Amino acid sequence: MIRHIVMFKLKEFQTDALKQAAALEVKKRLDELPSKIDLILHYSSGIDIRNLSWSYDIVLVMDFDTMADLDSYTIHPAHQDFVTFNKEYSVSKVCADYEI
Repeated sequence: MIRHIVMFKLKEFQTDALKQAAALEVKKRLDELPSKIDLILHYSSGIDIRNLSWSYDIVLVMDFDTMADLDSYTIHPAHQDFVTFNKEYSVSKVCADYEI
């Protein structure tokens, strides 16, 4: 199996309330992906609660049977829709993929 972890750093917002609302919206859209993409075997996501200067704001963890399934997920229209949507919110992301 393959574990796929992605962390997103959101752009700056005028207030903490606006940033929290944005984080909730991004997480909501991420949380919709498992119902749209049956290749995802396990899914979890969360919003950072520490707010350290080096923290990322949102994390997702997904498991796939094979690397081919992860590759198929990457080009899936629902994932591509999220990528387009997220360009309005995130300024950077990091990813790690490994066998479990």
